[in-house]
Amino acid sequence: MLETERIILRKIEPKDAPTLFKWGQDNIYHKSAGYQYLQDLDAAKKSVLQYQARPYSYGIVLKENNRLIGLVELYERGLDEYNGLLLTKDLGFLLDKEYWHRGLMTEALQLIIGFAFNELGQNQIWAGTFVSNTNSQKLLKKLGFRYVYTTDYSMVSSLFNYQEKYYLLTPQDWHDIMQINMKS
Repeated sequence: MLETERIILRKIEPKDAPTLFKWGQDNIYHKSAGYQYLQDLDAAKKSVLQYQARPYSYGIVLKENNRLIGLVELYERGLDEYNGLLLTKDLGFLLDKEYWHRGLMTEALQLIIGFAFNELGQNQIWAGTFVSNTNSQKLLKKLGFRYVYTTDYSMVSSLFNYQEKYYLLTPQDWHDIMQINMKS
């Protein structure tokens, strides 16, 4: 379990299904984070099982009331050990809109990034955001991520009508930004 003074990162539990369902019904999470639409509570219960099966999928829990307020995950970028993909991860995150602009996601991402570099020995962390999600882009830059490229998925298939910006963080970038933050 990873924690700060205000939050805990823990595995998703069956009791979290109603919160996942709430997010799955709210268009803001589909549009900002690509969160899946959940048709009913049974779909949310299945979603719990999916999160539990992923080794680095965590709920963000507010300590003051033990409430699930978000998600943070590290995904495999690929399983090609010869090209070093085992040492890179993708980062995904979502925060309940009631808790935006309080620094809670910054804390959660600092925990998971520190874990990825210090405990898992990762060489890179990638994060993608929809082009319209400027708040997430600002947060990634604040944490030391560098913009690398944009992909227009509508060029891949007419089924996809969105663009994503991709950002990269290396251990050196992370170390540098943490040093700057400690001085200020």
